[in-house]
Amino acid sequence: MKYFIFLLFPTFLLSQNNILSTEQSLFVMFYNVENLFDTINNPIKNDDEFTPNSKKHWNSERYNHKINKLEQVFASINDSLLPNIIGLSEVENKLVIEDLLKAPFFKHHNYTIIHQESPDQRGIDCAILFDDQFELLKYDFIEINNPASSRPTRDIVYVKLKFQNEFFHVFVNHWPSRWGGVETTNHKRVFTAKTLQNYIKTNIKMDENVLIMGDFNDYPFNESVKDVLVKNDFFNLMSSDIVADSGSYNYKGEWNFIDHVIVSNNLRNRVLSAGAFSKDWMLYTNNKGEKYPSRTYGRDSWYGGFSDHLPVYCRIRILSN
Repeated sequence: MKYFIFLLFPTFLLSQNNILSTEQSLFVMFYNVENLFDTINNPIKNDDEFTPNSKKHWNSERYNHKINKLEQVFASINDSLLPNIIGLSEVENKLVIEDLLKAPFFKHHNYTIIHQESPDQRGIDCAILFDDQFELLKYDFIEINNPASSRPTRDIVYVKLKFQNEFFHVFVNHWPSRWGGVETTNHKRVFTAKTLQNYIKTNIKMDENVLIMGDFNDYPFNESVKDVLVKNDFFNLMSSDIVADSGSYNYKGEWNFIDHVIVSNNLRNRVLSAGAFSKDWMLYTNNKGEKYPSRTYGRDSWYGGFSDHLPVYCRIRILSN
């Protein structure tokens, strides 16, 4: 299922209830929350491994533990304030997002959830949430109908929002994985990038504000990101001098970004900060001294962590009226 969370917060906030001050900024984040499944078997999805009787023993205790862990991240990433925009991936359905929003940190939230079941066979989707300071003008779910792929993938979730006199087009993505080999699966991510690129060119004026975020399963220098999607039309914050972090994901001891925040060129000079959010308590160190995101599972072994990804974010200055 897919949800996107958009929350608007100023640089100086008077309270957790989103009272805006004179100087404002928009805090945007994306988080692949690593298999946030409920414990109920869905007969039309391949979610059997996340049920109480599976090898993972995914039960209510572990589910609630995961919710509490994720809450800890959300409560820390924006200086104890609710983020302005949240994009999520690997959520099973609307229920798990609603359960997350019942956590104490989100007590005063006023998010709207945009969601739809995607064709992903495992049932993991993207999501967007946004608060009531935004006016929702449009939303859509962009299907990735790749004739060269035997497996359907996640839809891209899109919303057009209005805040004051500005419009924001926001896309949340989770592109096809590298399972089966990088080169073998490259065409799937290139196809997805072209689908998104064509949608933007067809529906959005290039002088409007565009935010693209998600788990692309490719690095900033890969074809799908650098040569197809970004090119001269957008600015990838994850490959810019703004970001000093080493990455959002660690593969075999090497950090890099497969989670991205990409902005239209007109927003480039309004980015105040960006990167991957990382604290020591979100990481674990293996016997080689290598640090990785502290994840929930390793195959069927319960680690009780947060996610195998770090969240990525950016803060954008809002133009005054």
